[in-house]
Amino acid sequence: MRNVHRHTAAIAIVAVALLGCDKLGGKGDPDGGTSKENPAPAAPSTKSASAPAPVAAPVPSMAIEGVGDVPAWASDKTTKKCVANPAAKPKLDGIRKGDDAAIAGGTADISALVKELGADSCFATRKALATALNDGGFARYNAKKYDEANRYWRAALTVRPSLVIARYNLACGLALAGKAEPAAGQISEIAHAASEGDASAANFLEKAKSDKDLVSIENQPTFQAAVAVSNAGLVGPRKEPETAAAAVALLPEDFRKVKDENGITPSGGFVTYKPAVTNVWTWRPDATTELLVATIVDDPAKLGKPKPDLNLDYGAIGVFRREPSGKLTLLTVRKTGDSPPTVAAGKNGTVAYSFEQPCGALTGVLSWNGQSIDLREKNCRDL
Repeated sequence: MRNVHRHTAAIAIVAVALLGCDKLGGKGDPDGGTSKENPAPAAPSTKSASAPAPVAAPVPSMAIEGVGDVPAWASDKTTKKCVANPAAKPKLDGIRKGDDAAIAGGTADISALVKELGADSCFATRKALATALNDGGFARYNAKKYDEANRYWRAALTVRPSLVIARYNLACGLALAGKAEPAAGQISEIAHAASEGDASAANFLEKAKSDKDLVSIENQPTFQAAVAVSNAGLVGPRKEPETAAAAVALLPEDFRKVKDENGITPSGGFVTYKPAVTNVWTWRPDATTELLVATIVDDPAKLGKPKPDLNLDYGAIGVFRREPSGKLTLLTVRKTGDSPPTVAAGKNGTVAYSFEQPCGALTGVLSWNGQSIDLREKNCRDL
C-alpha cells in the first residue's frame, strides 16, 4: 500500500461557493472538479502543536487494499463540447442507486463501462458517470457499507480524477474503514488540487478539520500537512453542521426570543425563533488566527418564502474564533435586516458584507485588530 504526498504551497482563495450535503452526494456538487472547458464552481480543527511534516514527491496512483488503484488528482483534459448520450441515462440512474453488485464488490470493468456509455469521447457523459458513481457511493455510505462505498468512489475517481467531492468522500470512507494512511493520502491529493487553484478543494480542506468521519486521522502528519494548505484569507461558503450547531448555541438570547412591540403576533407577546447558520467561511486575518464568519437566519424553514411587509424576521452575520482544540468563541454578531447578508473578501484582509434594509442596500466591513473585531457599517442615514 503506497501513500501519496504532494508538494503543496499556501494559496490565496477568495470567497467561492461550496455546494454539497454533509456527506456529499453528487447531487449537491455536480461539478466538484476542475475543467478547462467547464470551470468548476467553488465546493471543518487540527489538534497538533507541532509543525506539519514535509510532503514528498507525487506518485501517479495509490494502491489501496480491498479498494483498488486510485489515480492521483489531475485537472480535466479539454474535449470538444458534446451532449451526453440519452441512452446512457437508464444505466446512470441504476448506478446512482448504489445497488450494482459488481461495482460494490470491486469486480466491475470501469474502462469498459466508460466506453459503453461514451464517456471516453464526451466530457459531459464522463462527468455524469463520475457523479452517478459518487452518488452510488453515498447510498452505500448511508447503509454503513463503507468498503462498498469506497469502491464506488474509487470508480468515480477512475472515471474523473479531478472530482474532489468523490475524493473527499473516499477519504472519509477509508478513515471509517480503518485505513488511516490512504485516507490521509486522499486529503493530501485534495491539498494538491487546492494548490493548483481548485477553490472547492480549499473548502473541503476546511471541512476536513471538523468532520467527525476524519477524527481518526487528524493526528496523521500527512493530514496535518494537507489541511495547512488551506491557510487562505477567506475560504467558503460551505455547510458545516457540527460547527453550525456549536455556533448557534453561543448566540445571545435576543436571537432566540424577542418581545413583539410591533403588533406582529395576535397576542402582542413574544416571538420565538429557531436560529440556524446557513453558511460558514474561514477567515484568517493573520498567520496565527482562525476565525469563522457565519451567516444566520431566524428560521431556515422560512428561506425562499415570501415575507410580509411587517415582520420580525432577521438575517445576521457573526464572527467566531476557533481555537486549535476546536472550541468556538463568539466575537461579534449583528442582525442585518430580514435576510442573511452577502459575504465576500474585502480589501487588506478584511471581510465585506452587504444587506437590504427598508431604506435600501447597505454594506459593512469586518476587520481584526489583533484581539477583537472592528465593525464598520453604513446605516440608512448614510444613503
